[in-house]
Amino acid sequence: MNFPPPSETTGIPLNDQGWDDWLRPFADNPRSNGDRPLVASRNLPPEVESPGIARNVTKATLVRWSLGEFYDDAAVVVSELVTNAIRYGLRPGVGYPLRLVLVRYERQLVCMVTDPADAAPTMREPDWITETGRGLHIIEAMSRAWGWTPLLQGGKAVWASFSII
Repeated sequence: MNFPPPSETTGIPLNDQGWDDWLRPFADNPRSNGDRPLVASRNLPPEVESPGIARNVTKATLVRWSLGEFYDDAAVVVSELVTNAIRYGLRPGVGYPLRLVLVRYERQLVCMVTDPADAAPTMREPDWITETGRGLHIIEAMSRAWGWTPLLQGGKAVWASFSII
């Protein structure tokens, strides 16, 4: 199977591609504004306060998008995504921030967090004595689907989606 070079798949020259390439087609989309997904994003510090910041941003965004009824589930999932990014996605000396991105499509809400690590998230057996190992299980149980994608400049985005029909 032949794949076109990345500059042909995104329409962006290779030296201009970054972590947010997947957002660029939204801005360049010829469809009317009413058909475009809504996008909100926020850089997060690599600190223990970040899950709370992410929950606050999620709540304000979902209320603004008239999706407040999805906040409880989205807040738990966003907290787990951010906690996992802090715990497993940070590398010493990398000045790359964590980023929360919320995308509202017509029929689904996608919550994602980017981090500088290239390693895929792996579901593991929870440790029933300590409080670790349950994050991806919780995300899987509360969302319609979840996954991850590598970013062109390194790092990854871990996402979870919800049906909002």
